[in-house]
Amino acid sequence: MATTVKLSEIVDALELQFDEATSYLDLDTGKVESVSHYLLSAAEESGDDDEGPDLPKWQEREWENAKRVVSTNRFRKLPTKYDVHEWEIMLNFSNSMERETIREDLLDAIHGAGAFRSFKAAIRRHRIEPAWYAFRDEALKQIAINWCEENDIAWE
Repeated sequence: MATTVKLSEIVDALELQFDEATSYLDLDTGKVESVSHYLLSAAEESGDDDEGPDLPKWQEREWENAKRVVSTNRFRKLPTKYDVHEWEIMLNFSNSMERETIREDLLDAIHGAGAFRSFKAAIRRHRIEPAWYAFRDEALKQIAINWCEENDIAWE
């Protein structure tokens, strides 16, 4: 029987992405695991008998996951921050604003240098931060649902 994943774990992983690691769904456990690119490269270069890099105790589990990622079909790569398109989410939120003045201010904010910073300042200025975060959370949830469906992964 296939493992069911908690959608909230995938959404959390989509929110907390960074450049130095990739997140994967472990199909055996239903858990999301993040593995640094450094350890993935080391795992690809190491042989089965190789102990791998000298790591602190806290990183040993990540090393084991890195080896499994490169040597098994047990893991599915989650969407990266480049797949999420946060700018597009900001655009959709801006266009969803009923008041024209707010909508235009947000649309102006997301164009040009410093778009993310300008957008955050605009949502604070208009006191609509809770609406933005609810909209963003729903967009990430939909991305996670679509990913699960594309990969035939049961979710709850």
